[in-house]
Amino acid sequence: MKDNQVKSAEDKVFFDTNILVYSADVSDARKQKIATALIKSAIDSGNGVISTQCLQEFFNVAQKKLNISNQAAKEYVEFFADNFPVVEISVPLILSAVDISIKSQFSFWDSLILSAASDTGCATVYSEDLSDQQIIAGARIQNPFAA
Repeated sequence: MKDNQVKSAEDKVFFDTNILVYSADVSDARKQKIATALIKSAIDSGNGVISTQCLQEFFNVAQKKLNISNQAAKEYVEFFADNFPVVEISVPLILSAVDISIKSQFSFWDSLILSAASDTGCATVYSEDLSDQQIIAGARIQNPFAA
């Protein structure tokens, strides 16, 4: 994890990849505005966290689905990495994700997001893909795009 300091655990938020993607997606202005505001707020307050998984997935989606150039996608990855502590995926996080997946029936990849969020003490996981308001591994899932 980077040296960026965050506030207390109850203030910490973890961004699922889809929030990062929407911040760069010009095809959905409403979601882009919401995602950008969440990211800006987390940067300003120092309470956001991401993982290496998020950076990898973002780069892949930015290239393939958003048609962003490799260089622009790389610049986004650098921006996110420079502005948030980044959890490096490790064997203990993978094993924790397996346990979360078994208990919750979430996919392994979603469970890895939850494992990283739990490991860093995040109270909230912002995600469009997970069950809104459900608490998994100590973190409340919040869909910021829900009506």
